[in-house]
Parts: sequence; C-alpha cells; structure tokens
Amino acid sequence: MNALLLAAMPLVLMDGQAPDIDHWLRIEPAIAAAVECRQTLPLHMLDGIAPNAPGSWSLVPARSFTVFRLPVKRIELFIDPDGELGASYTAVIERRGLQQVRKQLNLISTRERIGQLSADQPNDEVQLVCTVAATEQG
Repeated sequence: MNALLLAAMPLVLMDGQAPDIDHWLRIEPAIAAAVECRQTLPLHMLDGIAPNAPGSWSLVPARSFTVFRLPVKRIELFIDPDGELGASYTAVIERRGLQQVRKQLNLISTRERIGQLSADQPNDEVQLVCTVAATEQG
C-alpha cells in the first residue's frame, strides 16, 4: 500500500518529504532547463523542499521526466547559497548507457549554454551534469 501511495506523488524526495503536485509542476520546467544547461535554477524555486539540506537536494520524480529526451531516474542539485562555488545540476539517467547519452548530447546544439555540460558514469549510474561556475551564475 505504501508503494501505491508513493507512486501517486508527483515527486518524492530522498528524505521522504514531498511537495504537492502543483509545486512540482511549477518547478519541473526550471529543473529541466538547469540540467540542460539553458538557465540557472533560482534558489527560491526550491523553497520548502528539504529545508534541512541547504544548498543540496536529491529529487526523485514520480512521473515520467526527461532531459534531452533521456529518461531521468533522479535529480541531484547543488546550489551554493553564497554564490561562491556556483552550482551543479545532475540528472541520473535510467535505461541508457553512457555511449547512448553521449551520442544524444552530440546532437544537441552547444550555443547558449550557461555552463559545462558533461556525461559520465562514476558508479553504475550514468549521469548528465551541468556545472555552472560562480561567475557564470549571474
């Protein structure tokens, strides 16, 4: 029964907290844009989500969520509240290998990126990461 309840939530946080569906629908486009390195994610967009982890969030979308047409298992965000360390926006990709993810990235235009976009597989999971230096955050 707990699994059914979790499946109905729009977003489940690693610490068990979950914002309502309206909140997720408001932040979803901004999260996708950040992971795709199109725009920074303003801290205020994450107000009320995991307040005990300032600057760091791990979000698990409960509904289908993609970036660059790749299925996302989890989003990991780091935004330095002081602005000195910049930000990193990570999408853990599911059901795709590293070569598939890199091939998809090669098809994407490199213009108008706000930071460095990379794909890696540090563990068993393929990750797509947008890293934004403090000076690039604006």
